[in-house]
Amino acid sequence: MAEIKIENVSKTYSSKEGTVQALKNVSLTIRSGEIYGIIGMSGAGKSTLVRCMNFLEQPTSGNVLIKGRALGGLKEKELRKQREQIGMIFQHFNLLMQKSVLENVCFPMYIQGKKKKEAREKAEELLEIVGLKEKANAFPSQLSGGQKQRVAIARALSMNPEVMLFDEPTSALDPEMVGDVLQIMKKLAESGLTMVIVTHEMAFAKEVSDRVIFMDQGVIAEQGAPEDIFGNPKEARTKEFLHRVLHPQA
Repeated sequence: MAEIKIENVSKTYSSKEGTVQALKNVSLTIRSGEIYGIIGMSGAGKSTLVRCMNFLEQPTSGNVLIKGRALGGLKEKELRKQREQIGMIFQHFNLLMQKSVLENVCFPMYIQGKKKKEAREKAEELLEIVGLKEKANAFPSQLSGGQKQRVAIARALSMNPEVMLFDEPTSALDPEMVGDVLQIMKKLAESGLTMVIVTHEMAFAKEVSDRVIFMDQGVIAEQGAPEDIFGNPKEARTKEFLHRVLHPQA
């Protein structure tokens, strides 16, 4: 079943310098239980595409459907309800600095109307999943970047999302922190959660993805199974990109 369907989506940004077309007529189906890795150069439209999937960015034209329901015509309250089905992880962690780790994970559940005891029990379970149960009473300022990102993942999971979107979740982390976050994401992938991951971590995209999408200049230039994209890409643009990132010295 299709969780998310992108139909002919374009996104244009206007500024004093003129207009930039970040997405050009993009169509894509995200199927339930599959992992999608989105790769490409900076500025290719990857983050814009992911942000259009839950209407954090409204497309200039085209449709986004979640389980067959178009987001375009929804009122803000209905849109919020739809967004609850989709967890989102950003490069920066967006944690509430004045609240403890546990309270950060509880926060979306309180907004949803869950009782405090129930929310705290669920938050403790999720912190155990991301390996941070012992940090429940710490504050974000006492955590490393990798730990903060793992708290953000636990917080997103607290809403029981059907799809998780990751927008370059490791790009703001020190190299030694990246492995822990990727490990948690791998665990989520094995649990059957539908995931869309914008990433610069090629080995991770190759290992975890069911499908890899290569974006270039606002379009999906190529997509396919990881072994095809990484082992035998058809498009010259894909070949050039992979050569550049996998063999930077060549």
